[in-house]
Amino acid sequence: MRVSLEWLNDYVDVSNLQPEDVAEDLTNAGLEVEAIERLGALFSGVRLGKMLAVEKHPNADRLNLVTVETGQGQAKVVCGANNVQPDTLIAYAEIGATVISRKDNTLFTLQKAKIRGVESSGMICSLDELGLSEKYPDDVVEGGIWHMTKVARESQIGQPLEAVLNLKTDLVLDTAPTANRGDLMSMIGVAREVAALYNRPVTLPELKELAPTPESNGYQIRLDDPSVCEYYGGAIMKNLKTGPSPDWMVRRLEAAGVRSHNNVVDITNYVMLEMGQPLHAFDMDRLGTGTVGVRKAKPGETIRTLDGETRKLTEDSVLITLNDRPVAMAGLMGGEDTEIGDDSKHLFLEAAFFPPASNRRSAKSVGLRTEASARFERGVDRNTCRKALFRAVQLYQELASAELAGFVESPPKPAPAVTVGLRLPRIEKLLGTPVERTSAVNILEKLGFGVKDDTSADALSVTVPSYRQHDVSREVDLIEEVIRIHGYGNVPYTLPKKTRSASYSLRQDLIRRIHTALCGAGLQETVTNSLIGEALLEKTGFTVDRDQLVQVTNSHSRDHTLMRQSLLPNLIEIARYNLAQGVENIWLYETGRTYFKRGKASEKSSGVVEKLTISGLMTGSGFSGTWHVPESLSQTDFYLTKGVTEQILASLKLTNDYVFEAIGDVSWLHPGKAAAIVPKAGGKPVGVLGQMHPAFESRLKFRQPVFLFELDFETLFKAAKQTADQPEAGIIVSHYPTVKRDMAFFAPETLTHRQILAIIEGLNEPLITDVTLFDEYRGEQLGAGNRSLAYRLTLQSPSETLTDAVIDEVMARVKQTLSKDLPVTFR
Repeated sequence: MRVSLEWLNDYVDVSNLQPEDVAEDLTNAGLEVEAIERLGALFSGVRLGKMLAVEKHPNADRLNLVTVETGQGQAKVVCGANNVQPDTLIAYAEIGATVISRKDNTLFTLQKAKIRGVESSGMICSLDELGLSEKYPDDVVEGGIWHMTKVARESQIGQPLEAVLNLKTDLVLDTAPTANRGDLMSMIGVAREVAALYNRPVTLPELKELAPTPESNGYQIRLDDPSVCEYYGGAIMKNLKTGPSPDWMVRRLEAAGVRSHNNVVDITNYVMLEMGQPLHAFDMDRLGTGTVGVRKAKPGETIRTLDGETRKLTEDSVLITLNDRPVAMAGLMGGEDTEIGDDSKHLFLEAAFFPPASNRRSAKSVGLRTEASARFERGVDRNTCRKALFRAVQLYQELASAELAGFVESPPKPAPAVTVGLRLPRIEKLLGTPVERTSAVNILEKLGFGVKDDTSADALSVTVPSYRQHDVSREVDLIEEVIRIHGYGNVPYTLPKKTRSASYSLRQDLIRRIHTALCGAGLQETVTNSLIGEALLEKTGFTVDRDQLVQVTNSHSRDHTLMRQSLLPNLIEIARYNLAQGVENIWLYETGRTYFKRGKASEKSSGVVEKLTISGLMTGSGFSGTWHVPESLSQTDFYLTKGVTEQILASLKLTNDYVFEAIGDVSWLHPGKAAAIVPKAGGKPVGVLGQMHPAFESRLKFRQPVFLFELDFETLFKAAKQTADQPEAGIIVSHYPTVKRDMAFFAPETLTHRQILAIIEGLNEPLITDVTLFDEYRGEQLGAGNRSLAYRLTLQSPSETLTDAVIDEVMARVKQTLSKDLPVTFR
């Protein structure tokens, strides 16, 4: 939206404001100003002159010496134009004037100069040198100066050229309204913003309301589908005098980037830019009379629009019809058959409210976007429809001598009143800075909100104007309105208080533990696409629950039409590809979401349940290339896979809560090498594991056993929450340094690592964050059945740096407890 400051000044006084300040303040308030453009005369120091005499240059055959009357005396000018002649009005640039260079099209300042030995006191300009070639194309003469007798016959010699040509300087702000601010697609909408920013009144055009006439010249309105049109009004204007628009209107339209056609067409564009309500005028003689309606297009219908394109319509296309005959695309573009021309005498003027969603679909259906649709898509003010129609009628009467012959409309549906409460203490709590009550009230009122100010309460009752109901519906929206006008720069800079250390939520910490356990077991993490296709399911042999399947209707590929219910098909496809490339050792896992349809979609729910799932695939050895791999780890088997899933349970401290039970009813698992992970207390399995079914391995051409596991994290999380030490507070991430201390002791071989770990964990020592067994020694000197174990303890405090005294005290308690409860002897 291009905003002319000259035009804006009609509604709010900006005459004493700097354009740069207005642009910056609007941008800070939410209406971005991308550029400031200067319109009008590019030249300066140019006057209306008159050639009195023309002589040949004494030293050049192609140059002339011209005597010019400047209004302040006479001047001698050397000129090389081929159309100089006495008694002709011309544009005279004096020394110091700024004009345009024909060589590189840049501005330059005219200096004193001698040309072939003769001093030239100024310059006689062509249209190109003034930047006016497009404005006066019929007067352009190749290599010649501009003869101004036709346009300046009544003007006085010596007048500034800007005054002679009525060239007014204007500054235009190139703004970029956001998608939720349809009101800022109008001059009046921007005026309200400026008025609120500078605490100035807004002056709106005076309108005379029209009443529907019983005699409607054969027209009636019929709306059967409110989803495509909620209001439609039409004014019948007769005996128009079509002609050029007045200079002030042409100037304002051009500043807004709209080309002037004639007064009939220009008025509809002017009102749209002024009030934000698109209008359309039909030639009555070409339109005919009857019932005007709005409906969706029928299959196979077409319409030829004003741009000369024949458009194929769909069921999303919305049409204006007369007696069910398409005459325009609603809110987009008129039809060629009813176009206004220079000979049009009578017109039917339309103003309507087309809902944003319907208009957006209609525009997309034919690949067309116009100035009108840009406004309807954002949401126009339904209360402005009739006002814009009245404004246009007024201008047709003033500028085209039109006669109002009738006004017909559907029943008006004004926007319902919307009231939102605003608690004043909430403003400070949300923004972190106080805003005076009177200031908040004044800002809202300047923006057009109705405010019921009860001075005895700490709350305001605010009525939202119809032009803001598309984006203001909550208390927080009102607070945003207050602060953006009050100024974000008025919010003081403050640093957050250090109230506690950063922390993981319990859920984040449990997921982090699972990653640590699986990576520590030697598996590599992979991330695959949540979208799969029927081809992948068929290839891997997986079946899905069709009743709970989530399908994508606008997929870009046949391979991405379904939301996955398992992570394993993607992992199997990765393994298949790698095995085909000669990679034999593949240990992979993924934590990702799976999707199940559980109900119908609504405004409050998508109807889809998302579950975080943990899946893995293991084949070959995870320790290939490493030194001294135990035989038990040289190839993946069922028990190694079971051990990995036990690591997952151990990371969640659920080892004692689940058991493994043999199963044989999973189609993709070997019936004799598969198990389910089942709660000890009974209930549904939380996961399965086992070798891939031999039939699947054969179909996929796997030449070695492949083992799979898949667990439901959501169910495991619920169980882990019940046993977590700090289910509400989460796990604190300390920024203080860790300290490691080692201890070693003799112990019998029958004493297990789990027993030792249980004693240390039983101390519930908050400073111990990790316990690791890092060495074992057996030898003759220790005696049969004995061994030496070395443990490393990691200590860390969430609130301070640990001292040696504190560390020694913790280590002493650990050693004392182990010596008391277990048959160990410290070295």
